[in-house]
Amino acid sequence: MLNNMTDCEEGEGGPNSQGDGNPKESSPFINSSAASDVEKSQQYDGKNMALFEEEMDTSPMVSSLLSTLANYSNLPTGSKEHEEAENNEEGARPSKKPVKAPQLGTLMGVYLPCIQNIFGVILFLRMTWMVGIGGVFGSFIIVFMCCSTTMLTAISMSAIATNGVVPAGGSYYMISRSLGPEFGGAVGICFYLGTTFAGAMYILGCIEILLIYIVPQAAIFKIEGLEGPEAEAALLNNMRVYGTIVLSFMALVVFVGVKYVNKLALVFLACVILSILAVYAGVIKTAIDPPVFPVCLLGNRTLLSKAYDVCAKVVEIDNETVTTKLWRSFCDSDSLNATCDEYFMNNNVTEIQGIPGVTSGILAENLFGNYLEKGMMLEKRGLASDTDPDSPVTSSNRYVLADITSFFTLLVGIYFPSVTGIMAGSNRSGDLRDAQKSIPIGTIAAITTTSTVYMSCVVLFGACIEGVVLRDKFGEGVNGNLVIGTLAWPSPWVIVFGSFFSTCGAGLQSLTGAPRLLQAISRDGIIPFLRVFGHGKANGEPTWALLLTAGICEIGIIIASLDSVAPILSMFFLMCYMFVNLACALQTLLRTPNWRPRFKFYHWALSFLGMSLCLSLMFICSWYYAIVAMGIATCIYKYIEFCGAEKEWGDGIRGISLSAARFALMRLEEGPPHTKNWRPQILVLVSVDGEQNVEQPRLLSLTNQLKAGKGLTIVGTAVQGTFLDNYTEAQKADQSLRKLMETEKVKGFSQVVISSNLRDGTSHLIQVGGLGGLKHNTVMVSWPRNWKQPECHQQFRNFIEVVRETTVASLALLVPKNISSYPSNGERFTEGHIDVWWIVHDGGMLMLLPFLLRQHKVWRKCKMRIFTVAQMDDNSIQMKKDLITFLYHLRIDAEVEVVEMHDSDISAYTYEKTLVMEQRSQILKQMHLTKNEMEREIQSITDSSRGSIRRKNPPNLRSQHSAEEGTSVAEKPEEESMAVSNPKQVQLIHSKNTSTPTSPTSPMSPAAPAGGAATWTDNKGPDKGKTLLAEPNKDLFNMKPNQTDVRRMHTALRLNEVIIKKSKEAKLVLLNMPGPPRNRTNQTNPMDNAVYKDYPFFTDIQVMIFLGFGCLLAFFRLYGFGGMVFNFLTATFAIQWAILVQGYFQFNHDGKIHLGVINLINAEFACAVVLISFGAVLGKTSPLQLLVMALLEVPVFAVTEWAVLKYLRINDAGGSILIHLFACYFGLGVTFVLYRPQLNEGHAKENTSYQSDILSVMGTLFLWVFWPSFNSALTLKGDDQHRAILHTFIGLSASTLTAFALSAMLNKNGKLTMADVQNVTLAGGVTVGASVDMMISPAAAYALGIMGCTACMLGYKYLSPFLAQRFRIQDQCGIHNLHGLTGLISCTAGICAILMANEDVYGPSLYEIFTHRAPVEGDPKLQDLQMLIPGLQPGLGRTAQEQALFQVAAVFSTIGVSALGGVLTGFVLKLPYLAPPSDDFCFDDEPFFNVPPDYDAPLKLTDTSATEDSAA
Repeated sequence: MLNNMTDCEEGEGGPNSQGDGNPKESSPFINSSAASDVEKSQQYDGKNMALFEEEMDTSPMVSSLLSTLANYSNLPTGSKEHEEAENNEEGARPSKKPVKAPQLGTLMGVYLPCIQNIFGVILFLRMTWMVGIGGVFGSFIIVFMCCSTTMLTAISMSAIATNGVVPAGGSYYMISRSLGPEFGGAVGICFYLGTTFAGAMYILGCIEILLIYIVPQAAIFKIEGLEGPEAEAALLNNMRVYGTIVLSFMALVVFVGVKYVNKLALVFLACVILSILAVYAGVIKTAIDPPVFPVCLLGNRTLLSKAYDVCAKVVEIDNETVTTKLWRSFCDSDSLNATCDEYFMNNNVTEIQGIPGVTSGILAENLFGNYLEKGMMLEKRGLASDTDPDSPVTSSNRYVLADITSFFTLLVGIYFPSVTGIMAGSNRSGDLRDAQKSIPIGTIAAITTTSTVYMSCVVLFGACIEGVVLRDKFGEGVNGNLVIGTLAWPSPWVIVFGSFFSTCGAGLQSLTGAPRLLQAISRDGIIPFLRVFGHGKANGEPTWALLLTAGICEIGIIIASLDSVAPILSMFFLMCYMFVNLACALQTLLRTPNWRPRFKFYHWALSFLGMSLCLSLMFICSWYYAIVAMGIATCIYKYIEFCGAEKEWGDGIRGISLSAARFALMRLEEGPPHTKNWRPQILVLVSVDGEQNVEQPRLLSLTNQLKAGKGLTIVGTAVQGTFLDNYTEAQKADQSLRKLMETEKVKGFSQVVISSNLRDGTSHLIQVGGLGGLKHNTVMVSWPRNWKQPECHQQFRNFIEVVRETTVASLALLVPKNISSYPSNGERFTEGHIDVWWIVHDGGMLMLLPFLLRQHKVWRKCKMRIFTVAQMDDNSIQMKKDLITFLYHLRIDAEVEVVEMHDSDISAYTYEKTLVMEQRSQILKQMHLTKNEMEREIQSITDSSRGSIRRKNPPNLRSQHSAEEGTSVAEKPEEESMAVSNPKQVQLIHSKNTSTPTSPTSPMSPAAPAGGAATWTDNKGPDKGKTLLAEPNKDLFNMKPNQTDVRRMHTALRLNEVIIKKSKEAKLVLLNMPGPPRNRTNQTNPMDNAVYKDYPFFTDIQVMIFLGFGCLLAFFRLYGFGGMVFNFLTATFAIQWAILVQGYFQFNHDGKIHLGVINLINAEFACAVVLISFGAVLGKTSPLQLLVMALLEVPVFAVTEWAVLKYLRINDAGGSILIHLFACYFGLGVTFVLYRPQLNEGHAKENTSYQSDILSVMGTLFLWVFWPSFNSALTLKGDDQHRAILHTFIGLSASTLTAFALSAMLNKNGKLTMADVQNVTLAGGVTVGASVDMMISPAAAYALGIMGCTACMLGYKYLSPFLAQRFRIQDQCGIHNLHGLTGLISCTAGICAILMANEDVYGPSLYEIFTHRAPVEGDPKLQDLQMLIPGLQPGLGRTAQEQALFQVAAVFSTIGVSALGGVLTGFVLKLPYLAPPSDDFCFDDEPFFNVPPDYDAPLKLTDTSATEDSAA
C-alpha cells in the first residue's frame, strides 16, 4: 500500500504541494486547504478515524448507517419519494404531529382483516346454489383448488414479505419491487381493477339481499306479474338503480369519513362471524330437530311458493272437494271438470322437507352435480314423473326455473372471489408491530380457517338441505327465503341481516383500499398518465383516485349481475396471485444475494405450482376474460416499458435479464452461427473532436438504415491519453455517443477506450469489442477525408491498419465514401437506383446490404441494379441467365447487367503512376528519416512525381485519366459509394514490392552518374540539401515497376471508368474491393513454398521411376537396353500425358489447368501404374505398342481415380487400390489378349546373366530405399506422414528378412535365388500401403510385411505357372504376385484398420485421417472439433462400417474397370501396324537398337538356362 502523504514536513513543498510549504502537522487533513482545517478538525474531532477522513465525505460510517436503518420509515417507497419532492418544491411545511408507532399484532393486524375480506357475499348468496348445481364432490374440488391456490400464494407472499423490511403498500410493492416497474405496474393495475370490481360485486350482493330478501316491495321496476326475460330485465334495472345509489352513498362516506369506516370494520366482522356461527348452530339443530321448510313438488318439479296456498290440487272442506290456488294456476276454471295442464293432471302433488337434516342421508343424493340449462325446471332426483315427451311445456311460470346456464367452469369463476382477500394483512404492513412475523402467521392461519369453513360448509350443505332447495338460487320454492338462512339458527334473519351488513362493510373496504392502491401506483411515477391520481386532499386522502374508482365500479354496477361480475374480478385477482408466485419462484431460482427471507417454509416448486394453478384457473373460469385481462396487463407493461419505467428497484426481472443474457452468451460460445442466422453485427468506428463530439454523425444514420438486420451495434471511439488523466474526457465522449445514438435511433452500445495513440485505441476496439459469442463480425469506418494532404497522412495510415486488422480477424469491412453526403433518416428518395458491382463472391454480404437498406423508409423506393464483370473467356449471356436464376432463388428483385472488360494495353499513365508509387516506397526505406520528416518528404516526392508525369504524358492522356492518385473508387461528390468485402476488405492500390523489374522499359528519368551509385537532392523540401545514396547497382529513377502492381493499377483505372459510366445517376454504389497483401512486407517465407514441402518427395519418386524401375526391368540378358530405355521413354511420355489428363479432372479451375509440384507427383503415380503394367508384357511388345498402351491406360486410370475419390471417397494413402491393384489387373488384361502360345514353354532368350542380375538388384535397392517417400508423399503433413514413413520402412524390413529366409528354404540346394531378392523383398512396401498412415502399430506393420512377402514368394513359385498354363496369362515379371496379391492383403488390412479406428485411439485426429467420417456441415460436433482442430473440413458423417463398405466397393470396381480396360487395350495393341516383334525376336534388343557385335557373346559361351521370372 502506497502512502499518499508527501515528504514536506520540512516545509519544502513544491509549487503544487497542498500544504503551501507549511509543516504537515499544521494541516492534518489530507487534500484540504488551511481555510477548512478548523472545520474539518471540528467535524472529525473525536472520531478517531483520520485514516478514513476522505471516505467519510462520500461513504457513511457504520455507526451512522445503523442509525439510519433503525429509524426506517414505514412510508411506501413511492409515497416517500413523492413527499420529498413536494417538500423540495413547496419549502418547509409546519411540523406535523409525531406519528404514533405501529402497535397492531398478528390477530388484529392480519388474521381478523383477512377473515373479514375472505368471507364475503359468495358464501351467503351462492354457496348453497353451487353445492346444488355442482354436487358435493364437484364443489369440494372447486373449493379445494381455489383454497390451495391461495395457500400457495400466501406461502410465496410470506417469503417475499419476510425478505427485509416490508414497506407499507402491500402486494403492489411486493410485486413491483420483486419483478420490476413494468410487471409491478401491470399487476398493480390488475389488482386495483380486481379490488374495484370486488366493490361492485359487494354492492350488487348488498342490493340483491335488500330487494329479494328484506324489502322486495322497494323495487322501482315491479317484478310481480312479469315472466321470463321481462322479469329478469326488471330485476337488473332495479340492481342498477339501487346499486348506483348505494355506490354514491358509499363513495361519499369514504370521501368524508374514512376513519368511521375503519371503526365500523369490527362491527361488520362481528356480523360475519355471527352469521357463520348461526349456520353451524343450525346444522347441529337439524340433527336434533330439523326445521320445517316444506317444498311443494308437482311430479318431480319444484313449484313456486307464490303459486299455491296449500300444497294440494284439491282439499276437503265440510265434506266438499274444493279446488285450491294451485288448481286454478294450472286449470282454466275452479271447476273440477275444467281443462287443466296435461302434466298437472298426470302427476301428483307431493310435499317434502326442504331441510331433512344432517342425519337424513340426503348427502348421497347431493353427491354429484346437476347442471342446468337456462329456463329448465328444478326437478328432484329419484321421484317418478309422468311426462309426454311430445307435448309442449306449459305453465312454466309456475315452476322454479334456472336463471342461467350452469357448468363447472362457471362455478369456478363465481366461487373464486370468496377466497380472495388474502392480501389484507400485507396491505396493513405499515401498521404492524412486527410485519415479518405477523404477515406469514396471520395470513396462513386465516386461509386455513376460511378453507376449513368452506370445505365443511360444502359437505354440511349437501348433508342437510334437499337438492332442489340447494339449486333454488333465490329461495323461490321456500317462500322467498335465503336458502342458507333456512338452515341458520335461531332465525333466518340472522343470516339475512348479517350478510347484508357484511357486504356493506366489504364494499366500503374495497372503496377505501382501491383508491389508495391507485394513489401508490401514481406516486411511483411509473405510469405517466396516472400521475394526476397521486394527488388528493391536504390530509393525503386520494380524492381523484376515489372518483376514478367509483367510475370503474359503476361499470360493474351497470353489468348488474353478480354471476357476471364475479368472473371478472376473479381474472384480476388470479393474475395478481400468479405474479406473486412468479416473483417468489424467480427470486429463489436466481439466488440473488439479497434474497434471504425469514420465512423458511417455501420452495420454488410450490411457487411454480401456485402460478400454474392461477393460470389454469384463469382459463377455466373464462378463457375470453383471461385473454382480455392478460391483454390489459400486456398493454400496461408495454406502455410502462416505453414511457415510464425509469425506476431501478433491484428487481428479479433484472436478474432474469442478467441470467438470460449470460445463458445466451454461453450458448453463442458453442459455435459459429448457421448461415441462416448470420446478420451484420456492426462495430461503427467514429472519431471525436476536441470537444468530444462525433465528427461523422451520418455514420450512425447509415447504421440506423441498416438496422433491419436486427444485429448487434457497437459505436466505438478512441480517446488519446492515459486512463487516469483522460477518464473525464472518455466519459464525455461516451455521453456524446449515447446522445447521438438516441438522436439517430440506433439501438446498441457505446464503447470508448483510452489509449496512448488513436491507432492502438482503434485496434483495441476491433479486438475486444463485444462479449463472448456476441461479437461484431462487421466493421464500419468512413473513408479518410483529405488523405492526400500531408497533415492527414496519419489518418490514412490508421485507415490502412484498420483494413489489415479486419482482414486478419476475418471481419467484413464497410467503408462508406463521402459519408457527409449520405441521406439523413428524415430524407426520402422517391426514385433512383442502388447499384451493386459484384466482382468477387463475398458470401452474400453484397446482396444483403441493399436488401437491408431497402427495408428502411429512406431507400424503400430505390430500385436495385446488379452489375457483374465478364472477362474475355466468359460467356456473358450465360452469366446473365445464371445471375438472374441466382437472384430468383435469393428472392431478390433486381435488374441485372453483365459488363464486359476487354483486355487492353496498359496505358502510359498507369505505368508511370505505378512507378511513382514504387519509387516513393523505395526512397523512404533508404532515407532513415524521422516520422515528421518522412511525412514532409512524401509530399515533396509526390509533387515532383506529379510534375514528372505531367511532363511525360501528352495532354490527351491527362484528360483521359482524370482520376487522382491512389483513388480506387471513383470520387462522386453528389453521390455515395461504399466499398464492401468479406473477408477481404478495401485496399488502396499500393505495394512495397521492389523486386527485380520485369516490365517494359519505363520512360527515362534524369540520367544517373556512371558506376551505379546515384545521388538525389530535393531543393524544394524543408530539409534542403539532404543527400540520398542508393544501394549499389540499383538506380531508383531507372527502376522498373513490379508487373503485378502495374496490372492492379490498370484494373483499378478500368473499373473506375466503367463504374462512372454505368452508375453515374445511382443514389448509392456498392462494390467489392480487393484485400491487402497477405503479408505487410510483400515477402514470402521460402519454407512455405511447395518446393520445400513437396519437392523432396518428387525427387525420390523420380529416382524410383527412372532408376529403380529402369534397372529392375533390365534383368533379361539380351533385353537390357529395352528394359531401361523403353522404361525411360514410356515414363517420360506417361508423365506428360498424365499431367494433362489428371489436370482436366482434378486441377482444372477457371478453364485452366493449374500446375504445381503436387501435379507432378500425381502424374508420376500415374506413370508408375503404366510401368507396373509394362512389366506384364516386358520383352513382347514394340516401343510403339508401349506408347499406345500408355496413351490408353493413363485416361482410364485418371477417370477411375477421379470417380473413386469423388464418389466413393476412400482412404488409400499408399495407393494399394488405385495404383497397385489397377496396374496389376490392367497389365494382366493386356497380356491375356497378347497371349503367345509358343512362349508358354519358355524362350531361348528368356534368361538372365550375372551382370543383368546385378543391374536389376541395383534397381531393387533404389526402389527399396525410396519406397517410404512413395507411400508418404500425399499423406497429411505431420504425424500421418511420420507414421507412413515408419510403417513402410518396418514393412520393407520384414519382407526383406522373410524373403531371404524363404528363398533358402524353398530352394533345393538351400541357396538364395536372385529373382527372390530382386522382387519379393519389396512386397512389404505394397502390403502396408492402404493402412500406412493409420495407427496400426509397428507390430502390425511387421506382420503385414511378413504376410506380403510370403504370399509373393508362393505366388512366384506356384501361381504364375498355373496362370500361364490354365488361364493364358503370361505374367512376364510376376506383377500379380508383387502387386496383385499383396495389394489385396493391403486392402484387407486397411479395411480392418478402418473398422477398429475410434476416437479412443485416434482422438480428434480421427477426422483428419478419415476425413469422410467427420461430421457433416451444421453438426454441433463439427463445431467442437473445429475448435480443437482449426481448419477441419466437414465430412460425410460416415460410420466405420460405412467407410469399410466403400473401401470394398472401391476394390471391386477398380479391379473390374482395370481388367476391362486392359482387355480392350490388348485388342488395340494386337493391330498389325503397331509393329509387334515376332516370337523369335522377343526378349531381344536387336530389332530396336544398334547393339555391339558381341552383345550375345555370353550366350555362345554357355548353355541357356532358364531362370525364374523376375518382376518390377
